[in-house]
Amino acid sequence: MAKYENGHVPHTKLSEVLAGKNPSKSWTHKVVDDKHLRAGWVGLKVGDSTRPIRVTDHQTAFIVWDGQVEVTIEGVTPFVATKGFMIRVPFRRLYSLKNVGETPSLHFGIWNADSTFLYPQDSATLPKPPKINGKDQVWYLSRHDAPDSLTRQPEPIFYDFFAQPAAGAFVSDDRMFVNRIRGQAFNCNPQPATSIGHFHVDYAEFWFIMEGQISYNIEGLPFFVAEPGDIVYVPAGRWHSAANHCPGFDTRIAINGYPRGTHNWPVTTQPPVPPIERGRPH
Repeated sequence: MAKYENGHVPHTKLSEVLAGKNPSKSWTHKVVDDKHLRAGWVGLKVGDSTRPIRVTDHQTAFIVWDGQVEVTIEGVTPFVATKGFMIRVPFRRLYSLKNVGETPSLHFGIWNADSTFLYPQDSATLPKPPKINGKDQVWYLSRHDAPDSLTRQPEPIFYDFFAQPAAGAFVSDDRMFVNRIRGQAFNCNPQPATSIGHFHVDYAEFWFIMEGQISYNIEGLPFFVAEPGDIVYVPAGRWHSAANHCPGFDTRIAINGYPRGTHNWPVTTQPPVPPIERGRPH
């Protein structure tokens, strides 16, 4: 059975993330950190903002979940995002997020695992360079290529989900897939244990629960139900099945690094065990 490694857990409950957080301070809470994607919660205290950065060669995505967040993206008129806003930032576009409300804000950030951040030369908040092999480093000034087009993908830069709930891809890049899956359940019956779903060979997958309830069968785990704001994670190689749960609409945001990745489904008839010769199957 594929293992949960590097601190990953099957079910991250938002209530547990928020427990013990000081609303007078900004904070981050890592949820996903694998070979393809990184993701986590960011809480901003009133008036606080993220450092202006560019990401060299990968798109970045956010889901705002609480408060009022002013989003500034190079080439886009600044806008205020509230609960349910989905935002994508094309690569090499300078961006920052600022809490402009009267209460702490909360958003979920998604980055490619190989993302490299660029900081403006005149940034007053330029961070201290990291040490490499214990040695101090210095920043290197360079001129970069033009930023990615705002319209290369058909998806908008931001989408207010709760104003217009709908299924469909939001980010569909070659290194990131953020996809709205929406449906409706008619009862609250648990999925049968035989509903094992599928698995992915090369990549992990996780889901942001946007509305309603989503039930899960994950190989090796008991059946469970996830609520809005929860994150469910499954490593590559584990069977998993997600389903709408209880009457009403349910939406999960499926997130992975392979927009056209393979889903491996069960078949009822397996071939006979191949012969073994000198310890090698053939």
